Amino acid sequence: MKIISVLALLLLVSPTLGFWSTGHMIIARIAHEEIKAKDPKYHATITKEIELLKDFAQEEINPFVESAVWADDNKAIAWGAFSNWHFVDTPVIAEGFEGEYEVDNANATWAIYEMRKTLKNMNKPKFNSGLALSFAWRYLIHLVGDIHQPLHASALYSDQFPHGDRGGNSFKITYPADKQVKNLHALWDSCVDQYGSIWAPVSDEEWNLLGKYSDDIKSEYPRSRVDKRVKVLDEREWAKESNKIATEVVYADIEPNTTPSEEYITRGREVVNEQLAVAGYRLADLMLQLRHYVSEGEEVESFMTE
Repeated sequence: MKIISVLALLLLVSPTLGFWSTGHMIIARIAHEEIKAKDPKYHATITKEIELLKDFAQEEINPFVESAVWADDNKAIAWGAFSNWHFVDTPVIAEGFEGEYEVDNANATWAIYEMRKTLKNMNKPKFNSGLALSFAWRYLIHLVGDIHQPLHASALYSDQFPHGDRGGNSFKITYPADKQVKNLHALWDSCVDQYGSIWAPVSDEEWNLLGKYSDDIKSEYPRSRVDKRVKVLDEREWAKESNKIATEVVYADIEPNTTPSEEYITRGREVVNEQLAVAGYRLADLMLQLRHYVSEGEEVESFMTE
């Protein structure tokens, strides 16, 4: 299939879950370890702010990491007001296709920008602002993961999908290894069938497993190997990168209603693991960048006390 990428940002309403829970928590675990090693005091401050909403989530061992899936868990109660924040679908256009696209500016890149703006605000209100800060941290952690899933930044337009394939949700495939994987989006949400399903609350065994997964990924893709990419901290560029991956890898060498080849799965896993590593490092650096704006010490206690 010959395809070209059109550099225009779209938003298509679809019930997507980026990287499912395990991928999100691997990214958060990488950031958790990075920040804890570089600035343990700041790590404690962030964790305390995130914990404010712990009682309204499925979290036990480490809210910093488990909160990575909070934004998706809320979909269980049909809390759909923020659904459009999870993706920014840049079109991937099949050769010869001509059509119109719907554009919505309230997308993942916009939401990441807004969460960063909230966390950078130095003008704290006189009332307790902890809820807003906890919400912003949680969505920032989650959305950084979302935007690194290529099908959260892409939608295929073709004669078969004249209104777009909803980030691969309408692109049906057969995948005998996992009956839950019925479309292209699900395959990539599952990290291309890697790491299984770990949901919050995380058990001790699962916490150790997340640690192993993140260590293995960091070993395969250390900062030195992806340093040039990690230095880019503009969410709009992240979306462009993911769309490029979708164009060159995700939608390449596969057709609807077919089974992915072994070569496709192998290549996909390599791409996903690099994306998980890069997302983890970028999340850590982005959160460390925000420490210049985050209150510490007595100020933190004042707006976090009951």
